Amino acid sequence: MKKFLFVFLFVFLLFIIATLHFLDKVYFLCPIDYKNYIIIRSDEFGKGEFGARRSGGRRHAGIDLCASVGADVRAVRFGRVADVGFHKGLGNYVELSHSSNLTTIYGHLHQILVGSGQWVPQGKIIGRAGKTGNANHPQIIPHLHFEIRKNNVAIDPLGLLEGK
Repeated sequence: MKKFLFVFLFVFLLFIIATLHFLDKVYFLCPIDYKNYIIIRSDEFGKGEFGARRSGGRRHAGIDLCASVGADVRAVRFGRVADVGFHKGLGNYVELSHSSNLTTIYGHLHQILVGSGQWVPQGKIIGRAGKTGNANHPQIIPHLHFEIRKNNVAIDPLGLLEGK
């Protein structure tokens, strides 16, 4: 009986340690590491703010975070990779599903480092920033297109990100 209890406690402790790895440390981590403050793209081809006007009268569904090509892009929360692929506008992208019907989308990636169905902890590098899709014009500043959706409705991520 003592041996069983010891094994049970040992396995339980390992489970707790493994679970802590997947707990979110903050509500939404900033997907790009900035030294001082978050930088939103603004160039002659458009502004990267949430709700900014786009061609055809549509509105920008996310924010464009300035980042050099190849910069690490991190998961903002624990989640499951719902989709990875290429879209003519987003370029190479990763979509993560989170609890509470939340989805995050990371677009214009130079490189994707996760696969569909994979579970990722908050802060895991899921890709590298780039200029794919409609961001490939030489005069567009390299950036990460980032969206948060709740029940498939885009919400402004800027006020939710934990960052400098």
